[in-house]
Amino acid sequence: MPEPAAIPPTIAGCVLLAGGLVPSPLVEEAGQPSLELSLTARQTVFDRWCDVLFDAAVGDRHPLKRPILQVVHSGPPYRPRRDFSDPRFEVLTQEEPGSYRGPAGVLRDVAQEYDDDDVLLVAEAARFIAGGLGQFLGDWSRLRPDVLIACHPGGEPAGIMLVRRGSLELVPNEGFMDVKEQWLPKVVRAGLKVWTSETRDFRPYPLRTREQFLDASAVAAGIGCSETRGDGVLGPPRVLGPGIDKSRVSETAQVAPGAVIADAIVMPGAVIGAGAIVVRSIVCPDAVVEHNAEVVDRIVPAAA
Repeated sequence: MPEPAAIPPTIAGCVLLAGGLVPSPLVEEAGQPSLELSLTARQTVFDRWCDVLFDAAVGDRHPLKRPILQVVHSGPPYRPRRDFSDPRFEVLTQEEPGSYRGPAGVLRDVAQEYDDDDVLLVAEAARFIAGGLGQFLGDWSRLRPDVLIACHPGGEPAGIMLVRRGSLELVPNEGFMDVKEQWLPKVVRAGLKVWTSETRDFRPYPLRTREQFLDASAVAAGIGCSETRGDGVLGPPRVLGPGIDKSRVSETAQVAPGAVIADAIVMPGAVIGAGAIVVRSIVCPDAVVEHNAEVVDRIVPAAA
């Protein structure tokens, strides 16, 4: 007789860690958080995270209130241009504390209001998730750990964790603590249960460089496929946005006649002048490419 399906955990809150002491090359060149950048013509990185996290936190259940999603950023000079929002969540946009706490310290600080047995879904924001987290949630239900870490088949962490809030009490109230080198060894020494879950039905694409963002965008828009890059994901990536969207030029961008756009992303409010050539590049929201300009292998930020 087959075993009954595991009941997925109740997610008390979701946390997107979008800060850090050193900005990624993508953030530094774009001049804004990766969450604000568009993966496809209709969907930003933040929009995609909301799809993934809502499926994980709610699924087919009907909660009495909206789940909480906390977005933690590093503040100036890469502060979000506006607070993030999604009607499915109660979204809290907040800045990291002034003294650098490290990812474990930040996580402890923003999770103070939860109960010790609450389960939090924590993710590094600079990723695009192709697939879903159903298998990952099932592993939590089966193993009942204190911390569950999603890992690539080779063992490298995939940037997503499920955490029992009480395990964060091992993080000091002050000072720096990272996750991998300091907090997790402390959790193990304390006798708590830490497990890893191999990413069998989703693939997290890092979004730290222009090249990585272009690759992820191609997969998100249905133009590229992870299998063609030699590191396939089991289960097809989900199409994003309403309907089929294979474009990476926003519907609110202005592209003048004679402009050439190839393997590039043109985000909302951007302006591409007549005769301009944009190749393997990212044109950020509200950025301007002058007429007859050649933009190759670049990120074009919005004007300050």
